[in-house]
Amino acid sequence: MSVHLADQDRQALIVALSHLPGLAAADTAVLPELTGLGAVTCGTDTAEDGRRVWAVLDL
Repeated sequence: MSVHLADQDRQALIVALSHLPGLAAADTAVLPELTGLGAVTCGTDTAEDGRRVWAVLDL
């Protein structure tokens, strides 16, 4: 697993990448929990390089 951080326009993007291809979609409770913690927007997707979960937070 790796975590990537970026910032732009007083917002931070946090991405967690599993690096394990073929994983199913994340638990449906994850995104509402991120929103409850203050994420402006968040999402999840899968690709050849693994599953990503991301969130954008105001700084």
